[in-house]
Amino acid sequence: QSLAMITVVGLLITMLGFFGAEWLMRLGGANAETIEMSTTYFKIISLSFLPSCWSMCICAAMRGIDLVEIFEFDVATREEKQLTNFNTAYMQEHSVVTPEYFSTGFMKGSTMSFASYLQRVGLTYREGGAACDPYKSMQQHGANIVRLQLNFEAFPKYNGVTIDWATWARVVEDAKKAQANRLDVLLTLKPDADDYSSSSTVAHNRLPAAWKGLTEAQLGEKLYQWVYTTLENLHKEGIYPRVVAVGNEVNIGFLMEGSANDAARTGRLLAYGFKAVRDYGKKYNPNVQTLLHIANPSKVYTYAKNISDAGGSDFDLIGISWYPGKDIGHTNPYQTIENLAKMCKSDFKAQAVILETAYSFTTGNDASGKWMGDWCNNSYNYPDWDDAQNAVNYTPQKQRAWLRQLAEELKRGEGAGLITWGTESLPDLLEGKAEGHGLGLYTYPAEWAYGSTWENNSYWDFTNQNNLHEGIDWMKDVE
Repeated sequence: QSLAMITVVGLLITMLGFFGAEWLMRLGGANAETIEMSTTYFKIISLSFLPSCWSMCICAAMRGIDLVEIFEFDVATREEKQLTNFNTAYMQEHSVVTPEYFSTGFMKGSTMSFASYLQRVGLTYREGGAACDPYKSMQQHGANIVRLQLNFEAFPKYNGVTIDWATWARVVEDAKKAQANRLDVLLTLKPDADDYSSSSTVAHNRLPAAWKGLTEAQLGEKLYQWVYTTLENLHKEGIYPRVVAVGNEVNIGFLMEGSANDAARTGRLLAYGFKAVRDYGKKYNPNVQTLLHIANPSKVYTYAKNISDAGGSDFDLIGISWYPGKDIGHTNPYQTIENLAKMCKSDFKAQAVILETAYSFTTGNDASGKWMGDWCNNSYNYPDWDDAQNAVNYTPQKQRAWLRQLAEELKRGEGAGLITWGTESLPDLLEGKAEGHGLGLYTYPAEWAYGSTWENNSYWDFTNQNNLHEGIDWMKDVE
């Protein structure tokens, strides 16, 4: 209506200018020449208004809009452009990243925390007789992920040796090596401290000195900040884990203060850790998964339930350590790994991952019967040591077959992956600084870790100059 009124007024003014110009000039006493020239100008100007007036009249009639709406539309358009420009600038400054992982299917891999550390000590990985990059070998033989561990509290020096494989600098370095070889990262964030002077599990997963004296709520906030800040700092390095585990084998303990392992307290604290992963994921890595790590299939249901009931239920995966040999002695009440995985899915809506396991591929002697490892005692996870059967049981072929069967069982139960533990291990040299400890290698800050406890479970054959053997190819066998 307003627009229509303005249009009518415009038309009246136009008509007045066209027909009334000469009369007004005569009334003012102008001479004939001036009247003729001015009248012509007035008519030209008046006629130039006609198209605009008629256009506005037609718009008013057809669209039923008024002048206010035109004004509001113009203002809204300018505001929208300003908002768009602001959002563009903000997004450029605070870019939201959706990283793409190298793989999305069944996870196949190994821990690789020891690899770079052992190379820095002076040991060499080989494949086909030539020195090799162990990360590249992993990828070429079917792996799609590696597991790394970052400790809140660094290992103390032991006998003058710096054991740094779980420090920030080394984890960043190793994660970049993994990514350079198109391998995803499963990251274990371990906030606990360990006392490796004792073999007792009570000495593991302790409260670090920096967090002593805090209330449970304060401790939870410290955990949240450490997990979130660590992951955010990895984002700044261009590193995006596919999976994050908060804690390592938390049923053994988690930030323990005394000797009692309180599963409910663990659940309440883990809730802070899992929330930190989720908050980080919303901003930087939306597809990252959380993992609850429990040792021993026989402990999975009880601990997962107690932890969930206490508030620590926001996990996508349940990582399980599975060491069925007598040395460690895990048992599986579900009879098969397939059934174990199905229980995780049905009862906790989480996929199972065998996060730690191994199969011994050698007794440690070369073809002549000479011992080729270091003098650090080895653990024979599976099968158990049996003098009469060792030559048959401990072979690369048997390792490959056992791990392949385990992975296939897990897949049938809708499990998410199989990651072996310590299968990058190499022993110290037999000659050098000391008999059986040529380079003075320590894998942990303890006398029992003088050398490697696990080279007999490795994918690299220390009885054959640390050459890669076929056990690793279970990953090629499993889709």
